[in-house]
Amino acid sequence: MLKKVWIYGAPFSGKTTCAMKAPKPFILSTDGNAQYVTDDYKLITDEVTVKGRMVERKLAWEVFEEEIEKLETGSEYETIVVDLVEDTYELCRLYMYNKLKITHESDDSFRAWDKVRTRYLSTMRKLINLPYNIILISHDDTTKDLTKRSGESVTKIEPNIQEKIARKLAGMVAVAGYATANKNKYELHIKPDDITFGGGRLGVNGVTIPLDWVEIEKLFNDTKKGGNK
Repeated sequence: MLKKVWIYGAPFSGKTTCAMKAPKPFILSTDGNAQYVTDDYKLITDEVTVKGRMVERKLAWEVFEEEIEKLETGSEYETIVVDLVEDTYELCRLYMYNKLKITHESDDSFRAWDKVRTRYLSTMRKLINLPYNIILISHDDTTKDLTKRSGESVTKIEPNIQEKIARKLAGMVAVAGYATANKNKYELHIKPDDITFGGGRLGVNGVTIPLDWVEIEKLFNDTKKGGNK
């Protein structure tokens, strides 16, 4: 059973360490940190080629799409990791700005927002539907406050990406959870509510497990057997 997972949390909360314990992982890395944990990665950045006096630039989003096309034909890897998801969305925006010859979606508000989202989500859906384990990694966003009916103000915990995009991506994976680290105790919280973003199709809402790939596999396997309903 292939695992499609989205893990978000603060830096150094164990997300990438967990991903590297999955079977034969390959990282599509936007921040370059993969080089510190594995040789099996592709840096998703602009690629510049100099031919004489000519300089050709391949935008990072094109590099990302090309890597997905390569994976479609098969590879030696069993798990594909995207680290960081929010960066890929920004790369898609920049690519579409260049394509549409605009500097922001508001420059062409009737088309641009929709074109960016459509291009991004269709590409991510293609990736997530590939026959590999897929692990999406994001940082968290704890800058938004929510006022409860009681009047109490609490901090929302959600991925560092636009809410509309987040909800669409969550619908593509089986599990989306919040990673935390407290005194070297790393956990994955799948507890969607008004405060914390998360959940999935496994029927395991309200669960907290150690942030370890073995535990994630167990979560999937137990669900398949009817153990987590």
